[in-house]
Amino acid sequence: LLVGFAAETAATADALDDLGRAKLARKGCDLLVVNEVGSQEVFGSPANAVTILGSDGTSVHVPRTAKDEIADEIWDAVAGMLGRRHSIDS
Repeated sequence: LLVGFAAETAATADALDDLGRAKLARKGCDLLVVNEVGSQEVFGSPANAVTILGSDGTSVHVPRTAKDEIADEIWDAVAGMLGRRHSIDS
């Protein structure tokens, strides 16, 4: 399972989603965690907002929260995708 991360600048949430989906396909990731870096302080900040995009079409928006909470959401997405793959393979 390949998880990628993308720091992008976009004017709208839809534009950010479009950039993320394009990068997800281009890089061949199973999951891509996208965050917008133009409008708020994210580097060095204890909080962030992200969208977790899946190659299966899923999309989970995580509103601005502590980065350890974001890590939990990413892990949940990884575990969910692994669980779906295991079900398909069995």
